[in-house]
Amino acid sequence: MLKEEINKDSTKIYLQVENPEENDSQIDIINVVSAMAKRRRLYFYFLIMASCIGVCLGLAIVGVQYLTGKNSYARAVVSFQYEGIEEGLDPNGAAFDINKIKSPVVIENALTNLGITDISTEDIRQNIMIQGVIPEDAVERITVIKEMALEDASNYEKILDVTYFPSQYIVYLYKDKFMKASDTTEILNAVLDSYRTYFMDAYANTEVLTVTSNLIDYKDYDYTESIDMLESQIDIMLDYVTERKEQAADFRSSVTGLSFGDIETSLRTIEDIDLANLSSYIENTALSKDKRRMVEYCEYKIRKYNMELSELQVQLKTVQNTIDTYAKDPVVIVSSQESTQEITQTNEYYDQLIEKKLDLNSKIASMNTDLNETYELLNNMNSINRTSTQDEYDYADVLLEKIALTIAEWVELTEKTTEEYYSTTLFSNAYKIAVPANYQANGGIVEIVKTVIICVAVMVFIAVVLWCMDGLRMELSVMRGKKEGNAGEKKVGRIS
Repeated sequence: MLKEEINKDSTKIYLQVENPEENDSQIDIINVVSAMAKRRRLYFYFLIMASCIGVCLGLAIVGVQYLTGKNSYARAVVSFQYEGIEEGLDPNGAAFDINKIKSPVVIENALTNLGITDISTEDIRQNIMIQGVIPEDAVERITVIKEMALEDASNYEKILDVTYFPSQYIVYLYKDKFMKASDTTEILNAVLDSYRTYFMDAYANTEVLTVTSNLIDYKDYDYTESIDMLESQIDIMLDYVTERKEQAADFRSSVTGLSFGDIETSLRTIEDIDLANLSSYIENTALSKDKRRMVEYCEYKIRKYNMELSELQVQLKTVQNTIDTYAKDPVVIVSSQESTQEITQTNEYYDQLIEKKLDLNSKIASMNTDLNETYELLNNMNSINRTSTQDEYDYADVLLEKIALTIAEWVELTEKTTEEYYSTTLFSNAYKIAVPANYQANGGIVEIVKTVIICVAVMVFIAVVLWCMDGLRMELSVMRGKKEGNAGEKKVGRIS
């Protein structure tokens, strides 16, 4: 057992070692220090040597980190500003995933734009790290909880209940051993620019407009089929433009000079006039490239419309029964002792049922119109037996090509208008590179100095520990000699 003791008479400090088999032995710490002082010159050089070794070791570590690219990186800051980001949502209301920045498609586009072919996408992806910046309000809450925890440690558990979703992120691209410093900065900037395109494409949804027109060649289909596909293309565009018009009724593009309302009006004109004229001409002349196949096509459409109508009517009946049996809860307000006033409470569910009913009625009416048109076309196909002339085919081909080109032009105008709206209005600040990429070699000068200081401190500490152990060894050796001398004197005394 070791214990520290102060002898008031000799004013010395002892380490007392109690041994049950022997008398107490005491190590004088002052003697240990004195023994260390005797060899101070030797250990002074030893400390200098340890410091030099520490500096060399630190520089060696920094050099290895530089060669392997560890701690050498380009760093940039990106920020997001749109409704929902504070709740961790993307512009469409789904969970926001910041790791899309390092998705293969984003990195591939960045490398392609830079013309880099000797660096793989996977190498870049593995070297990208993204760190969220804690919002100020979350920092304040955590700070308050920590202050409360100084009085009651149980408050530390409340930190786990603090939830936050960053709107700002720090993006790191660590230098690969095959990359230059300039490449690291250039690639990170290119990746962040590529993500801007990815972000806009993902949430502007303009590419949906060109899917049909890019994949379909109307000349490969019969006239009635081509008309159906053109109607579908216009319906897709109308749904898209109508939604944008509700978002930005006052927006007008400086590039195209169009508002979304203008585009909607033009599309409806194409559908109601140009496409209707072509459809009427095809029906009246019973024009077809293969009349037998067109009869089968019309019969198929009739069966399909009838099945869909039956389904819609069942849905309408269900909704109507629900409305008939649904009773709103009245609110009775007593205005005085003599009279009362009853007010029906507005019920959101009931209103939804009415809206659903109106929507089903509209769908049924539209489908009945399509069904009647198909019946009329089928009757014309079966009743008209004459052979169509080449002039009729040529005229229909010209009308069809003209309408297809017109729709393609409006697709392009819609895309340009939408892109300007998203980039200058709705998403003007949705994604921003707040701080462009800048390169930090091995974490910068501060990190280099810190690494060297730590290595020097460790080596000096080891040298001091060895010095102390050497002084303690010398003191123990002296004590052992004294003990052996005292034992010899006692033995001689007993003999005499």
